[in-house]
Amino acid sequence: MAISRNQQNYIIMTTIYMELNDFNYGDKSDPRSAKEIMLSLLKEEYNETILPPFIEDMVNVSLLHYGEAVEIFSKHLKDWKWERLPLLTQAILLMSYTHFKYIETIDKAIVIDVAVKLAKEYIEEKQAKFINAILDEVLA
Repeated sequence: MAISRNQQNYIIMTTIYMELNDFNYGDKSDPRSAKEIMLSLLKEEYNETILPPFIEDMVNVSLLHYGEAVEIFSKHLKDWKWERLPLLTQAILLMSYTHFKYIETIDKAIVIDVAVKLAKEYIEEKQAKFINAILDEVLA
């Protein structure tokens, strides 16, 4: 059974979050690979063993362009610093930026809608509004 795009977005967000968490707080001598995390989530959450290319592309490209995305978001953060944002907020912003900029030609409103839905489900409402506002500025 193929997993839905919403389920794929959950795996992408979670994998990026876990990679950011490992980078910031984890044991850097034994980093988990993003692919191991994605496959583990697929198996645990959806009993799937085949990694959809969309998930792998989104995670790999998000991590590859991390520095570029942080630089662009930082220019639009008023009274905030990227490093001070919650890691889950960072993960949602990174995946949204990657989806819009590198993966598919997709309408900005759709990317923002996906990001806001994820934020509302997994973090507080205030962060969802923040994500909406910052993505509206950054995605052009």
